Amino acid sequence: MNNFEMNSARNDRDFCNPKISKKSPVVEIFSQMVKGTELKGFDRSVINRSVKFIKSLAEKAKIGDIASACELNNIRRIVIEPEIMKELKLLSFFGSYKNLAYGETIEMEVYSHEGEKSRFQALNGDVVFPVIKKKKYPVAPEVISGGFACDYRAMSIGDMTRENECMQQIRVDIRNKAIKYVIEKVYEKIKAATGVKYTAEAAGITKTALDNIIKNIRRFGKVSLIGDYSVVSQVNDFTPFTSTNPSFTGMADAAMEEIRKLGLINFYNGCAVVEMPNAFDVTHIVDNNSGKNFETILPEGLLFVVPNGVNSPIQTFTRGGITSFTGNDVATGQLLSRFDLEIAADIAEGQEYKIGVIKDSNF
Repeated sequence: MNNFEMNSARNDRDFCNPKISKKSPVVEIFSQMVKGTELKGFDRSVINRSVKFIKSLAEKAKIGDIASACELNNIRRIVIEPEIMKELKLLSFFGSYKNLAYGETIEMEVYSHEGEKSRFQALNGDVVFPVIKKKKYPVAPEVISGGFACDYRAMSIGDMTRENECMQQIRVDIRNKAIKYVIEKVYEKIKAATGVKYTAEAAGITKTALDNIIKNIRRFGKVSLIGDYSVVSQVNDFTPFTSTNPSFTGMADAAMEEIRKLGLINFYNGCAVVEMPNAFDVTHIVDNNSGKNFETILPEGLLFVVPNGVNSPIQTFTRGGITSFTGNDVATGQLLSRFDLEIAADIAEGQEYKIGVIKDSNF
């Protein structure tokens, strides 16, 4: 994930035509040009005007016209925003996910039982029950960003190859940063919790620690084991069977076939095993005991034991949609496009015990 510094960044919405929306022909034509597909869906005259308009904006942006660059960047935002927001729904694999409108306050909703517990038997005709109370508290959001240096010269002649590559990278970059933010936030909150919590740390994922945490988290419903391949793949070693005649230890054929095809078993002790895709960050190299290698974008050594669906205390939010900015690189002067997204995540206060986590200290 590259860091870049923009000089006098401009919010594109302040400089672009407000009439251009996701239903505008120029947006659809731009999307088709970027994907390299056949230009269709409109009259030939509309297509020709849209292509000419896009090229003319790129021509002006190439010579430093910021207004034209902002207009193009706003079109980019309209094209990639639905796809990014659709991918961010994957954040619900940890718990609930909400996309709030601009101006809405990000608040956690925590439900708890208060009062006297219900009795086994009514006394003197009176029955006492606990009361479910809802508590709200605000959660501070953070802004995650992605961006790239634009090649307006190529776009001005209709070459969208570089544009397609960069827009795909923006989607991947923002999605990965969002997942990284949620993982780190959840782990920090669990680690800092002072009450009951189900955690373990050792050199490797051990069967004893995993089985003990699963036993406790299962009290809150069916659970999933979620983590990087480096930790979820270790669960493969916990699925042997033992035969007494003759005496040997082996693995069931079905489990061996799953591992052969997928590299992982699908279920362990009734828990779904879910791998979080974790790509290399090729811009950062680390030197460790195994030699040099690229850093991964997400943490490698964390295995989460998470109750499925509404039982999870984790809530994740995005506010509004993507906001785009245009500016110059401080060092090179190149025109840069930046896309920002507000995101927030938290565990319901006092319910950190509902998420189990094992840290493999080898990573």
